Amino acid sequence: MREIIDGRYEITGALGAGGMGQVLLGYDTVLDRAVAVKRIAVRQFASRDDLAAEFVARFRREARVTARIRHHGVPQVYDAVLDAQADSVYLVLEHIDGTTLRDYLAGAAALPVEVAVAIGAQLATVLSYAHALPVVHRDLKPANVLLTRDGVVKVIDFGIAALLDGSTSRITRTGSVLGTAAYMSPELVNGQEVGPRADLYALGCILHEMCSGRKVFEARSDFDAYNRHLTDTPTPLRTLRPEVPAALEELVLGLLAKNPSDRPVTAQDVYRRLLPYLPRPGAPAPILPPGQPDPTRIYRSPNPPADLESAPPVPARPAARQAVTEAGSLGDAAARYRELCALGRYAQAAQALLAVVEEVARRYGPDGTEAGDLHRDIALALAQSGEQRRALTEWERVEAIELRVGGPKSPRLRRARVAAIGCRAVLGELTASAAVDELYRLFGEIRGTDAETAEDGLRLRLAIAEWLPATGDHTRAERFLTQLRTDLAMLRPADDPVRRRVEELAAELRH
Repeated sequence: MREIIDGRYEITGALGAGGMGQVLLGYDTVLDRAVAVKRIAVRQFASRDDLAAEFVARFRREARVTARIRHHGVPQVYDAVLDAQADSVYLVLEHIDGTTLRDYLAGAAALPVEVAVAIGAQLATVLSYAHALPVVHRDLKPANVLLTRDGVVKVIDFGIAALLDGSTSRITRTGSVLGTAAYMSPELVNGQEVGPRADLYALGCILHEMCSGRKVFEARSDFDAYNRHLTDTPTPLRTLRPEVPAALEELVLGLLAKNPSDRPVTAQDVYRRLLPYLPRPGAPAPILPPGQPDPTRIYRSPNPPADLESAPPVPARPAARQAVTEAGSLGDAAARYRELCALGRYAQAAQALLAVVEEVARRYGPDGTEAGDLHRDIALALAQSGEQRRALTEWERVEAIELRVGGPKSPRLRRARVAAIGCRAVLGELTASAAVDELYRLFGEIRGTDAETAEDGLRLRLAIAEWLPATGDHTRAERFLTQLRTDLAMLRPADDPVRRRVEELAAELRH
């Protein structure tokens, strides 16, 4: 029996551990979408009833603070739940498909300067927005930074942030020391009041680490790290890596100043000083290891649609992989897919099959019919869930497979192309007229052949009938529908799904 939170959120696996609890992979059964659920066991932090009540109050404040940060660089808060026994509290968040900056840096030398700067600049935009609320993160570190598959930076775990509007109680200090030794500002180490510049210090630590390939202060213990933050002078970046620009070294040293008043004034100032080192639109992509997200992409190609077909997927975190592969065999995954589709839970159905993509490729080959069928079913579910961008990626994968397997005249290839045209039109990449032109071109390949009245041909003609009215040419649309209705009356029974849909379209045109 799967765990259900608040009668709505189905827990499907574990994603890892957060700053104050477990992070679970969940599914919203009402809105058909994956979610991240942060679960905190109240009694782990507060054994007495009065402390538990204080902890719950802190949790409510955490939820409200995080919900106020409505920025694309912070996962959205969907819900906050307290269980009936008050044993656990849950924060339901947007699920981010990505990798942590900690894993991104693991085992690697220094990042290319433009990559480090692109990550730093994105972090600065998040901090600039949060500090204006005002909210301070207080535990900014690589483990709390996610990189999505297309290189967008997301800052997670604002749960220990402190509001600076003067109305916040001191309950944020309940429990253990807040912050992480390697990225902790001197004022936080000293237990002093902290402001936005504490986050800028942490940003300086992260920039130094990305540019040099090592932490600002290598320490034997947390206590040693605390002391070094208080007393030691950071090694200038150009001493470790001469090709780092002098002004960038100066910025990082300024961020790492012991006295907060000696650091840059705002995160916006930091962003402006990073701008000269960001790649310009049209610049070539940096050289990165296979599968690594490219954080420069949004600067080189501002606001492009995610080219997930060409971008290798981010390797799943072990916990996440375990969570989504719990169905086991391919047969179990297929059965789960059918079950979830029947329940209208299309996003979760797609995830059930995405979990076995590697297994299918390993067992049957990445270009076999089985792989094509798998990606087709994933695309169908994603389209039903409203995720047209991801559906398009899957249809393009199907096209590539079917072109190699069946050749350019394959009915299965034609079906994938029809679906891909529909996705691009919904996404606004094609106008209705352009979509109809592409569909007509496909129809021209089969007009006058037996394929015209076969299943794929009728589906292609249905797609044309669905998009023609949107072009504004109602006369042409009515003429096309009339011929399609005539053919279907001879070929299909009255309750046939294609025939029913055509009748609906005809009725819509009459009105």
